[in-house]
Amino acid sequence: MDRQEIEARLKKIEEEKQQLLAKLPSWCKVLGIEYKPELEDEISNIERAVELKDICDKCEYNADTCKDCAYGEQVCSNKYLKCDMYAAYREEQHRIWRSKYTAEKSGLGKRFIGKTFDAFEVTSANQKAYDACKAFCENYSKETTKGLKLFGNYGSGKTHLVSAIIHKLGEQMIDCRFMVVPELLRSIRQGFSQDSDKANDLVKEAERAHLLILDDLGAEKTSDWVREQLYIIINRRYENMLPTIVTTNCTTAELVERLGERTVSRLIEMTDAYKITADDYRLKKG
Repeated sequence: MDRQEIEARLKKIEEEKQQLLAKLPSWCKVLGIEYKPELEDEISNIERAVELKDICDKCEYNADTCKDCAYGEQVCSNKYLKCDMYAAYREEQHRIWRSKYTAEKSGLGKRFIGKTFDAFEVTSANQKAYDACKAFCENYSKETTKGLKLFGNYGSGKTHLVSAIIHKLGEQMIDCRFMVVPELLRSIRQGFSQDSDKANDLVKEAERAHLLILDDLGAEKTSDWVREQLYIIINRRYENMLPTIVTTNCTTAELVERLGERTVSRLIEMTDAYKITADDYRLKKG
């Protein structure tokens, strides 16, 4: 390409640019924004916004069907346009994603991923515990220090409720750690026996988690070593005023027998207790 051809091409580009700039005031009027010279740097976005607005003006979607709109993401990402319906749909999808991501990261098993408050069957036997768990989520903040103790029979819905808490707090990306106590202790013991850092890492993780859920407390085989490990974790959280939720099938007296008074006394101060009197739903199905 010789110099004359280059100059001709540059001249054409400049002419096309000036033609676009000439349209800018009228585009601003279409979009309902005030024309300013500095908007010339945004001309591509504004031109696309005008094109999309023409499509939006003919929109036939409603709140239930707007998810099918092929232009929804483009509209929401263009600062000169907005679609409240699609924005609400997108926020709902992000909320669901945040909830599931946090639940998966927490340590919950696959069976409980998706177990939310909406999926919980409320009865007179679990109403108080259900209400307490929902209130815990609604009032949760960085200053929250007191947790919950849910106790009752096997299969009464305790783990479903703590799963619901994790999912709900996950909508705000609040980090939760779910640990089944017998599995936690087994992993700690294995770490020590293998002379690795795994045991210390697990203990630190349990001690420092923003919100710790200890599931099935009291189901572990009792020994002095078990009592000491649980005391270390619970006492550290007690001292640092970190919220803890426990589920158990044991009464307070049974927990004292298994864990010792010093551990249980701290748990009593750290949690509000709710009893679930429902029967095992798994046996009902059988």
